[in-house]
Amino acid sequence: MSRSAFSIFAQRYIAALLNDFGKVYLNTPVPRDPNLRVYKMPSRSNGGTNLLRAMTEGNKRIMISPEVIGEASLVDVLFEPVLNGSRTSLGLLGELLFAPCIIELLHWSPTSWEIQTCLGHWLKWQSETNGAIIPAHENLTNEKKENNEKKKEEVVDKILLIVVPSIQSKQLIGWGAQTSIRDIPGVYNLPPAFCTTIIATSELSKNEYTLWLRLLGRGPTQRDAIQELMNLEFDYPHRESALRQLQQWYQLLSKRQMGKENRLLEQLLSRIEV
Repeated sequence: MSRSAFSIFAQRYIAALLNDFGKVYLNTPVPRDPNLRVYKMPSRSNGGTNLLRAMTEGNKRIMISPEVIGEASLVDVLFEPVLNGSRTSLGLLGELLFAPCIIELLHWSPTSWEIQTCLGHWLKWQSETNGAIIPAHENLTNEKKENNEKKKEEVVDKILLIVVPSIQSKQLIGWGAQTSIRDIPGVYNLPPAFCTTIIATSELSKNEYTLWLRLLGRGPTQRDAIQELMNLEFDYPHRESALRQLQQWYQLLSKRQMGKENRLLEQLLSRIEV
């Protein structure tokens, strides 16, 4: 399935911002270890495989394999920061990326199912780290069970950041989300066990501290942020890099059918000079 022009821009833009602060992976699968994406249930007992073989005996068109390949889940951006590095030039975005992080970028108000999907990516990633997922070729000994249990008790060191243009209050209530301890409008934290922050870009204050996140917004929020970026001093940190990504986005948009919102955006992007 083809990706939207926004998705392409958002990923490249985030990568351009974060490359100097750690490792950035785009469209990376989770679990990340290929061995953990292969499941042998029911092959560990072979009960299901033997049953299927008996049922299809004599039919040469049906191939029975004991292995079932689990489809990998692709995440928009996975970022592993240099933990001792300073990210103050990224404002609020830099403050939120204090640990290895999955960044999910949506260009619309999310459904509950989409939030669940984002959380599912993070849970797989965390489960891979704490040993809750067992490689298909391994047998789980008592010693490994004990080690896995110890890992599960460790402090969670991976986080999830979901960036959306807006989100309904009933969804925030349903997920148990609370306003961030930073007391910043538009920043919501799910209960601590989920290690998840949701950013509603349309609610963020208009200042340089939130600029890099508002550029991922939609409609007037994003257009205002683009105008602010263009008005910054030429040597402002990350300005040129961000403008270059916006210019490339303009080239993508100009090749696609325009709606009214995109026409306004395209008119603004056409004025960018790098």
